Amino acid sequence: MHIGMMTAWNTDSGVAVHAEPLGMAWQKMGHDLTIFTHTKDDYHGKGFTSEDEDFVNRCLGTQQTNFLDPRPIVTADFDIFVVQDLRMLPVEKLSEIFPLIKHRARTIHVVHENKLPEEPWFYQFDWDGVVYFDERQDFLKDVYPHAKLIQFPCFPARSGDKLEVRKRLDLPVDKKIIYNFCHRAYEPFLRDLRDDLKKEAVLLYVVPPEYQMVEKNNTPPWMIIREDKVLSKERFDDYLFASDCVILHKFQSLYLGVVSSTAFQALGAGCPILVPARSDYFRPLQNELVYYNDISDLNNKLIELLGNETMRREVHDAAQGFLAMNSADIIAKRFVDFFIELGRPG
Repeated sequence: MHIGMMTAWNTDSGVAVHAEPLGMAWQKMGHDLTIFTHTKDDYHGKGFTSEDEDFVNRCLGTQQTNFLDPRPIVTADFDIFVVQDLRMLPVEKLSEIFPLIKHRARTIHVVHENKLPEEPWFYQFDWDGVVYFDERQDFLKDVYPHAKLIQFPCFPARSGDKLEVRKRLDLPVDKKIIYNFCHRAYEPFLRDLRDDLKKEAVLLYVVPPEYQMVEKNNTPPWMIIREDKVLSKERFDDYLFASDCVILHKFQSLYLGVVSSTAFQALGAGCPILVPARSDYFRPLQNELVYYNDISDLNNKLIELLGNETMRREVHDAAQGFLAMNSADIIAKRFVDFFIELGRPG
């Protein structure tokens, strides 16, 4: 197959975290892939996470600017055209070339909304197929009865040498490291440690340069604050490899947010993940994560997790099982089966 995909790509965007492992898996399966994505001065997110591959065309802007250079799209060779998250794209300009695209390719929209949009423009496209990745998006079937549920793809399992990575990042080699991820609207919920933890562990915060933390000016010895505007994929993994656990604290759903793409990206790095119990971002993950109710419970869970090898092994094994069932290779195959089911354009 020749697959064209209009999407965020190589940015710190949840849409990119869905699209990238999917696209790479399609390539691994032998399909041709062409990416149409945002220009480097008009995109969603804080920055870029990798250099572009040779199949990437930066030819469009956001919906706000409505910029689209149609030439890379209308001259490309593809028979499947996937659109990731219409809201992030120049909808008006896309609508003008959509009849030409639909004449030559099957068109599929991967929906990232958490409710039916109120804007009429969302419904103007006659998609051949609609895909969603969470059961809570079943509302789409009120409009698209044949919408298909295909789960969110996980980044692959990977590993790193903890000691070597700590030395490279200039992190302590003789302490437990509790990593607080503070990009992509995640918050530094844990700002203090129990006294018994302060003897053996450090809190590592990785924050954007503009992030406001009063501790920056008077950092206690059991706290490390690092500033990174954007984490490349490699740096994201390095912090996970260096750490004994990571806290992903995002509680109230932002408008249009459905799942924690960061959790699906982090899961394969082998670092135990702690998340708030009443957050709705982390479904359908269950035993693959460690859930906490409040600060006191979080401290208790940290004591248990850092000191109980059996618990760590159980969480790791559950995560590996989830990865096996929701790998990018498996999810990509489900998409391809759906493409075949749709048939060729008439």
